Amino acid sequence: MTFGRILRGAVVALALLGLTACASLPITGDVRPGLSADQSDGGSDLAFVPQGPSDGMDPKEIVRGFIDAASSPKDSWGIARQFLTSGEAQKWKPDAGVTIDTGSAGRRFDLPDLPKDASSATVRLGLQQTGIVDETGAYSGTPVNRAAELPFELAKNKDGQWRISAAPDGIVLDADSFAAADVFAPYDLQYFDPTWTYLVPDVRWFPKRENTASRIVQSLVSGKPSSWLNGAVRTAFTGDIALGRNTVTPDSQVAEVALTNAALDADPVTLARMRTQLERSLSGVGVLQVKLTVSGRDLNAGSASPASTSVDSRPLVLTDKGFGYLTGGELAPVAGVSAPLQNFPEAITAIRAASGAQRVAVQGASGHVYAVTDGRTDEIDARPGLIVPTLDPYGYIWTVPQSSPSSILAWSNLAKSQPAFAGPPDASQIMAMAVSRDGARLAMAVSANGQIRIEVAAITRDDRGAPTAIGVANPNVIAWPTGATDITWLDDTTVGVLTTDGSSLVLRAQQVGGPAKTVDVPDTTQSIAPASPSTTVQLLGNGVLWVRSGPTPTQVSTNVKVLAVQMGGS
Repeated sequence: MTFGRILRGAVVALALLGLTACASLPITGDVRPGLSADQSDGGSDLAFVPQGPSDGMDPKEIVRGFIDAASSPKDSWGIARQFLTSGEAQKWKPDAGVTIDTGSAGRRFDLPDLPKDASSATVRLGLQQTGIVDETGAYSGTPVNRAAELPFELAKNKDGQWRISAAPDGIVLDADSFAAADVFAPYDLQYFDPTWTYLVPDVRWFPKRENTASRIVQSLVSGKPSSWLNGAVRTAFTGDIALGRNTVTPDSQVAEVALTNAALDADPVTLARMRTQLERSLSGVGVLQVKLTVSGRDLNAGSASPASTSVDSRPLVLTDKGFGYLTGGELAPVAGVSAPLQNFPEAITAIRAASGAQRVAVQGASGHVYAVTDGRTDEIDARPGLIVPTLDPYGYIWTVPQSSPSSILAWSNLAKSQPAFAGPPDASQIMAMAVSRDGARLAMAVSANGQIRIEVAAITRDDRGAPTAIGVANPNVIAWPTGATDITWLDDTTVGVLTTDGSSLVLRAQQVGGPAKTVDVPDTTQSIAPASPSTTVQLLGNGVLWVRSGPTPTQVSTNVKVLAVQMGGS
C-alpha cells in the first residue's frame, strides 16, 4: 500500500502524535555552537522517547500506541515498528509522507465488537485532516478540515499479542507538531530561473534523520522540480547525468557527491551550476561545500554566482523631507529617483522599488501607475481601478485593474507591455499581487466565490527575462485568510499577508510549500515591506514606521508618508 494510493483513495498515511510518554533534557556535556536560525542539522534532535507495546494491549491501544511511537524517527522509527508484525515492519515506509490533522482530541478509533477468540481485527482511525506531505516531500494545505479515515489491519502473533499487519505508509502529525518541524522539516531544493541568473527554491519536507542529505541530493539530481514550476525554473541536472552513489555523508561540512561517467563530458559551466545547486540545497543540513566526483576522481567543479535576492536593511521611505533610505533619522537620497518623487505631480500612495531603487513603480492618488528612473517620470498605465503595482528584478512593472483579473500587464523599461496575462479563471477580483525577488513566481490575493484566497503561480520567461505566461496556481501553497489588505514577499519562500484574525490585525507569514504562521502587528498597520535579515519586517501605519525583528515591533520613525517595498534582487 503506497502513500499516493492512500491519498487518492481517501487520504491516508500513518500515524504519529500525542507526546504523552516520558521526555528528558540533557543537563551535562560540552557547549557547542549551533547553526543559524534558518538552518537544520538534518538529524533528529527529539528528546521524546515513546513507549513500545506492552502485553495485553487491545487493537485500539496498539494503533494508538503506534501513532504515538511514530513521532520518533530514531533508529528508522524502530519503536514504532515494534507495533507491527515482522512482515509489515519490513514493508512499512514511514518517510513516504505525512497526514496532518487537528490533533488527538479530534481522532476517533473505531473497532467493531470482537469475539473472544478473534485473531484478526480492523481499526479505522478517523481524523480531521488539515494538510498532507506527499511522497516527493511536497506540502499541500487544505481550506477547511476534511474528514479522513485510515484503516489498520491487526493480527495476533504466536504469543497471543495484537500487532498491526497492514498500516498505511507515512505518518500522522497534528498541525502544531508538524509546524514545529521536529520530525519532518522543510528543505529548499534550489533551481535556476530561465536566464540562469537567480536561484529559485522549491520547498520539500523530509524526515530529520542522519541521511537527510542523501534524500536532498537524490531529489535534486534524480527528481524533478514541482510540476507547478514548469517553465519558471531550469536545472543543470537534465537526466543524462545520474548519481554514482545514492548515499551522501557530509564530512566536516563537505559533502562528496558521486556522479556517473556522463559527468566527465559536462562542460565547466554546467558542472559549476550543478555544484551551486547542490551546495545551496544542502545548506539546510549544515553543508558548506560540495565536491563532485566520478569513481573517486574530483571533477574540480567551479561555482556559479547567482544574483542575490536580499534587500537593503534600511527602510526606503517617502517623507516630507523627500525620498530615500532612512538611517539614524536621516534620508540618503537615490540619484535619478528622489528628485522626481519629491516633485511628483500628484500625491503618492504606493512605491515599489527594484534593487538599489534605480527604477521604481509609483501609484498616485488618481490610481495611475508611473515608472520613475534616471530623472524621468513616465505614465505607463491609466486604466481605472488599478491595484498597487508590483515590480520584478528584470524591470517589468506589473499592473491590473482590481475587477479585471484577466488583464494583467507587464510593462518593460520602454513603457511597452507584454500581451495581457490572465489571473485565476475563477477569480472575480485581484486584491493584491507581488512578484518574488527571483522573478519566478507571482503571489496574488484574489476574491473567488465569496472567499479571499492567497495563491502563488509560476511566471514563465524567455531567456532574456521577458515574461511570457502565468502558470497554474500551486495547489500546495494556496491559503484562505479572512481577508488581505497588503501582500509582499518577506523572503524567497515566504509571502507576507496583512490580514485579520477575528478583530485583530495580524501578519500572516505563508510559507510557499508549508504552513503559515501569524504574528501580531500594530492595529494601525496599513502596509508591510521586507527587510534584512529575512526575519525582519517593516510596518507602516498612520505615518509611524515600525520594524519587527523580535517578539514586539520597535518604532523607528514618524511622519512617513509611504513605505516603499524593495522588490528586485541585486
